[in-house]
Amino acid sequence: MHLRPAAVLLALGLTLATATGCAEQVRGSASPDPNAAEQSTAPSTTSRKPRSSATPSKPAPPTAQKQGDVKIGTRKKATGLETCGVLKPADVEAATGGKSSADGGCIHTVTNPSAVITQLVTVPDAVDQEGEKKQIDIGGNTAWQVAASKEDCQVTVMLTDDPDVITPAFSVSVLAIDDLDTCGTALKLATAGFNRIPNA
Repeated sequence: MHLRPAAVLLALGLTLATATGCAEQVRGSASPDPNAAEQSTAPSTTSRKPRSSATPSKPAPPTAQKQGDVKIGTRKKATGLETCGVLKPADVEAATGGKSSADGGCIHTVTNPSAVITQLVTVPDAVDQEGEKKQIDIGGNTAWQVAASKEDCQVTVMLTDDPDVITPAFSVSVLAIDDLDTCGTALKLATAGFNRIPNA
């Protein structure tokens, strides 16, 4: 066992817990900036400029980062999906040849061979990842394969190009401790998940 996979797994677990947890209410009160210039309390003889009647524009809703040209041959349902429930333990076992110790969820730990499989309906983040990146095609849709190392590979496939969808992609990551074709396994699982997600 290497330290790097363990560290990656721990970071992923913490990220998933944060992403799927409830939002926390911020408490406190607003107060003026102490570094701001103090306003004069003396009466002013000059007239003040009227405030602009223009209303400030609404901030844009959060969207996925641009990944380049995205081709959608098969538009998939991308809202209302269970974030971590697309793949089942049987899918993981069929792709790896190992035994999954999970009943479902985001993280599947597999034995013989030892590996950790994660699945998420998410935002595409291939541009920000370090490693050997390759644009591929799954079911007519743009996908990316990112190999951080021989033991660590992720495949992410776009489900839709609708800009209003916050999580428009399905991603599978394979982190192997034993000898396993991580990119081949991630591709099999991403394809199985893509095929299972209903068409839009």
